[in-house]
Amino acid sequence: MLAPERYQQILGRLEAHGVVRTIDLAKALEVTDETIRRDLQILETEGKLTRVHGGASNQKSSFELRSFNERQNLNIGAKQAIAKAALSLIRPQHTYAFDSSTTALALIALLPNLPYRVITNAHAVMEDLKNKEAIELISTGGRYHPKTNTYVGGDSMQALSRHKVHAAFISCIGFDAERGASEGFEEQASYKERLAVLAEEVILLVDSSKFESRSKTFYNIFSHFFCISKQHKSIFSIKKIIIHSCIAW
Repeated sequence: MLAPERYQQILGRLEAHGVVRTIDLAKALEVTDETIRRDLQILETEGKLTRVHGGASNQKSSFELRSFNERQNLNIGAKQAIAKAALSLIRPQHTYAFDSSTTALALIALLPNLPYRVITNAHAVMEDLKNKEAIELISTGGRYHPKTNTYVGGDSMQALSRHKVHAAFISCIGFDAERGASEGFEEQASYKERLAVLAEEVILLVDSSKFESRSKTFYNIFSHFFCISKQHKSIFSIKKIIIHSCIAW
């Protein structure tokens, strides 16, 4: 059975029963539990169901994932101020990774045409840099996620591990003092978590609207990282996830 056929079967059972279990779906559709979990993850990113422990529910989540175009029009002044502060951290002859956040894209727009290596899973970043010939541009590849203009999945994760990354510039949908950064769907969170492990430094690009906000999926930033604030227009060096001093921004 092809994936689109499985999706129809899953959604049909969900509409009939309200809740479905992974093990029941795997048995009925004659595939592995892992295949069903992957199917549920894809359907959740498309907004068609909500995953719960052991299966899925048709109950809508209170969190709504905004599209790339919607996010690009939010807090423009803050993103531009953060981008200007972050630009001072970039040096030629280094390798930098950028996520698919609109804050990272604001920084990309300021990059001069100098010899950097740029690694990204963001379609918009590639479009912005494709005509800057001095910059070596590397796409992670992966499955395209239209709503976020992002490439995700196992291919993008594997591509990251092939490169030495001096610094990663990432943002998030929410940042909670206790649980850390959060993203709109699991594959995006997993990508950023992997990037944070591989990069020598992680620069978290956030404005004050992200603090004390939570989305659906949390990810850990294991390495030493920087947090850039528009309000202070400066860079704070922070160890691990202890950021209580940042909450007042």
